[in-house]
Amino acid sequence: MTTVLLTGATGYIGSHTWLVLQAAGMQVLGLDNFSNSSPGVLNRIERLSGQRPQFEMLDVCDHAALWRLFDRHHIDAVVHFAAFKAVGESTREPLRYFANNVGGLLNLCDVMQTH
Repeated sequence: MTTVLLTGATGYIGSHTWLVLQAAGMQVLGLDNFSNSSPGVLNRIERLSGQRPQFEMLDVCDHAALWRLFDRHHIDAVVHFAAFKAVGESTREPLRYFANNVGGLLNLCDVMQTH
């Protein structure tokens, strides 16, 4: 069975994608830091899918934690939605958004390439 790592898994788009991936027969490993979502989403995913979500609370900006995650799990593919997205806030705090959105993506790509 194909295992997909889904970052930003408990956000609106991530949670809907989770259900679609499961319906397509894939094993989903969800990842989120709940900076803009709620752990309650996991209960809704379980209720809707009938499957207990496989989930790890983790920030994609934490390179060492990502590394350990990839060491513990066989991951075949990644769908990356973990990012800040508020337009107004992004114009007030562009460096914070750059560090999170670009830095997190680079961390993820580095760990993916190595594994």
